[in-house]
Amino acid sequence: MQLQQRINQLFIEQLRDWDHLKMSIDQLNNIQTKEFNWGNDIQVNVQFNPARIISASAKVDKGNIENRPCFLCAENRPKVQSGLPFLDKYIILINPYPILHNHLTVALHSHVPQRIRRKLNDMLTLAELLSDYVILYNGPKCGASAPDHFHLQAGLKSPILMTGENELRSCLIIENSSKREVEERFEDVYQYLHSRQPDEEEPMMNIIAFMEDDNYVLHIFPRKAHRPKQFFEEGKRQLLISPGAIDMAGLIITAREEDFKKIRKEDIEDIYSQVSMSII
Repeated sequence: MQLQQRINQLFIEQLRDWDHLKMSIDQLNNIQTKEFNWGNDIQVNVQFNPARIISASAKVDKGNIENRPCFLCAENRPKVQSGLPFLDKYIILINPYPILHNHLTVALHSHVPQRIRRKLNDMLTLAELLSDYVILYNGPKCGASAPDHFHLQAGLKSPILMTGENELRSCLIIENSSKREVEERFEDVYQYLHSRQPDEEEPMMNIIAFMEDDNYVLHIFPRKAHRPKQFFEEGKRQLLISPGAIDMAGLIITAREEDFKKIRKEDIEDIYSQVSMSII
């Protein structure tokens, strides 16, 4: 049985056994969204998803991370949550707080930090096996709510998630039929971004990978900030938005209804300008 078929079966079994998951997916199917457009070429959707409040407001500083149990380690996951093996070193889990349809978390068995450089081949392999999905990577300072435990995410393809470069934010695109060629080009990009941020353990970035016309495609979103200033404001000036790969692609997640209602095109432009690194 192919991996996508096994994942479909996993969804059937987990929905049968896990009430919380069924409730979360029912909520996703009735989620509120609204659309913003800049001419005919640029579109950003905003989703109101109250289940994401934990992720959006997560405290990911070193002290808080060290003092909380890792929710991706096997001993801390819900007992009802089961998964599928991948490459003998990962487990594919259904995300209990979905943003996307068929939202998956793919966690490494080992508790090691979120670093993509030597795991890009795994990401591309997953994209190859899950041709109906996009694969997501959030850097440790770019939306990952578990920066201490390496993981990928995945969800069913949609046009908004496959949006490349536009005037709102930078996106470097690598596309080739050879996995090795994509890896080599990514290394060049990695070294360039490292030269721009030499003090970071990993250059700040989000990545989306998928297959298109038998080509491996990478969308790399270089970052210069974890969260915009609006995240730290108080009262009516606050927008509790913490961008990850999904947001950078063009699907901005709001966990509070007040943010969903008041966000404007000008806010979106400003948030992207603060967190996206321009490429020269």
